[in-house]
Amino acid sequence: MTNLKAVIIATLIVTVSFTILSLEGFSLNEIIAQELSKDKGYLFAEDSVITAMFDFNKGTEISRFEIFTQKTGFQSRDSFNFILEKIVGETPLLHEVADQAFLYRNSPEKQTINPFDVKIIISQGKDQMRSFSYYNCYVKDYFVQTKTDNEEGWTQGKGFAVVDHFEIECGGYQPNNPVYEKMTTDTEKADAKSSLDYQAEQRR
Repeated sequence: MTNLKAVIIATLIVTVSFTILSLEGFSLNEIIAQELSKDKGYLFAEDSVITAMFDFNKGTEISRFEIFTQKTGFQSRDSFNFILEKIVGETPLLHEVADQAFLYRNSPEKQTINPFDVKIIISQGKDQMRSFSYYNCYVKDYFVQTKTDNEEGWTQGKGFAVVDHFEIECGGYQPNNPVYEKMTTDTEKADAKSSLDYQAEQRR
């Protein structure tokens, strides 16, 4: 009974905490970015962290990446194409999608391929600096490679790095500018005056 009470209390605390955070203007993405920024593993200028949130039909997967490169999509008629690289690790759903894409393109029976969505968040500490939302995506290319140069970047010394390389192409794309959005929101709040403010000014 004591354990049940503890679970109920813990659940209530988590629920209330998320409610308070949402009221204060924090998003789930910012909370995730803050958590992932605690242990980056590699040195980045300005302590930047690259986080990818994948929305697959089998579930959601969140992972940190060392390299994010936008290849195409800025020019008209371009496909929305980007590259992600990380040390081979815990991304089972992304690996499954990559394997299914390989089977789809190499099977005479043409396996079913399910598109997914991706949000890339570039954060510094708890603050989002830039984010990009991609829709209806699939893995265009995937391979594992061993990095034998730029050792300092991957290992902070001499050594090799075994890296997942994903090239992803998407049907839709939305750039997001959280710093500008926050700036304009703060400006609007500062400019907004209540009736009490006007009354105070009239009494002067």
